[in-house]
Amino acid sequence: MTFGSVTPLSWKMQEERPVKLLNRLDELGITRKSLADAVGVTERSVYRWLNYEKEPRLTLVQAAKMCDLLMWTAQELAESYYPDRTPTK
Repeated sequence: MTFGSVTPLSWKMQEERPVKLLNRLDELGITRKSLADAVGVTERSVYRWLNYEKEPRLTLVQAAKMCDLLMWTAQELAESYYPDRTPTK
C-alpha cells in the first residue's frame, strides 16, 4: 500500500524479507535463538537481520559458523540475503 508515491518504511520492510533464508531456517528446524547462539549474537540481532532493520555485521568466524549451521556456502548465504545484489557464477 502506498500514499501517493510514498510507501511507509515499516510496510516496505515487511514485504522485503530474506525469504530464502527464512525458508532455510524453517526447513532445517533452526530457531532464531539457536542461530543467535551458534553465531554468538543476541536473538534480537537475528530478528533485526530477518526484518531488514539492521544489516548483519559478522566476523569471518561468525559468518563461517552461520554457513556451517545452514549447510550453505558463503555465496549461497549472500544470495539468500541479497537476492538482487549478488552476482551469479
